[in-house]
Amino acid sequence: MPKGRSAYLIILAAIVTLGVAGMRTLRSPSAKERVETHRIRGVTFSSRRAPADSTMHRLSAVAPSHVALVPFAFQRGVRSTELRFNPQARWFSESDDGIRSLTEEIHGRGMRVILKPHIWVGRSDEDGLWRADIGFESDDDWATWEAGYRAYILHHANLAQSIGADMLVVGTELRRSALERESFWRSLIDEVRSVYSGELTYAANWWEEYEDVGFWDALDYVGVQAYFPVGSSDSASVSELRQGWLPHVEQLEQVAERAGRPILFTEIGYRSYTGATERPWEWPSREQTRSGSPDFAVQENLYEAFFGSVWDQKWFAGAVLWRWHTDEEALRPSERIGFTPQHKPAEQVIQRWFGQEGRH
Repeated sequence: MPKGRSAYLIILAAIVTLGVAGMRTLRSPSAKERVETHRIRGVTFSSRRAPADSTMHRLSAVAPSHVALVPFAFQRGVRSTELRFNPQARWFSESDDGIRSLTEEIHGRGMRVILKPHIWVGRSDEDGLWRADIGFESDDDWATWEAGYRAYILHHANLAQSIGADMLVVGTELRRSALERESFWRSLIDEVRSVYSGELTYAANWWEEYEDVGFWDALDYVGVQAYFPVGSSDSASVSELRQGWLPHVEQLEQVAERAGRPILFTEIGYRSYTGATERPWEWPSREQTRSGSPDFAVQENLYEAFFGSVWDQKWFAGAVLWRWHTDEEALRPSERIGFTPQHKPAEQVIQRWFGQEGRH
């Protein structure tokens, strides 16, 4: 057995190595192990100003285990190398101070926090391009953009650590970058791990992305923005909508098995308006928000079909629903056909399924 100071250093190094390995094991549970505990029952929350107690009470009554907060960064177009974010944003739930205050409130009500940084690309881009298309033809441009993105994510990794966030999402729907720049993402994830001790995922789009991401093994969950189309008719029954989930469930199971990670729906939601069955990702247009009539039944049925088709799958770790507002914002006329389930029949569906899971 080694003696003296060298022996001490060898033993200390071994302890640190084992400790890090143990933490990494805890961060990466198998799908089976994850389902043996409670699934993540998440809701994305957005607030212009500090929310009233009534808003937080209604949110906690739906029985979520996690609340996701989204601090946005802004980019003029998909070819711009400049990324801007403001830690003192005026929108309460996007600023550092607002996130700290909300986290205290959320933790005080027995829920956990997910921090989900997200790039908003300006509407000035042509040809319908969006954040999935952010990308460049030169290594220098990639390096410039990646330096800005690294600063953005590491800022929020440090914030997540300081507030005790349960999970950090290291990217959202950045398809071209995720598929073409794997080494960057692995390096970034390593840097995040060095300052943040919680769980990590990346939020890949359901369309032509999540199946092909090459760095799932470096994360704790396969994250999916789950706007899967499940039918072509808004009048479809819950049974018919569940049939529409079958091919997606099969593909999701294959990806979970291949990645060796459980799947978390980092975002899923349905607007209470026509077309939600066939194009659930589509935001209502300005004209629709002015004159469209809500269809509460289609939103209710889509949520019922989602829970009935996916919730009890062995590979499934849970979902974060899009999205929850303050009471006054949720009651705006535009939200009657929007994604929020608040003050609509879908709210009771969510409360029933979340409540059953919370009692397990």
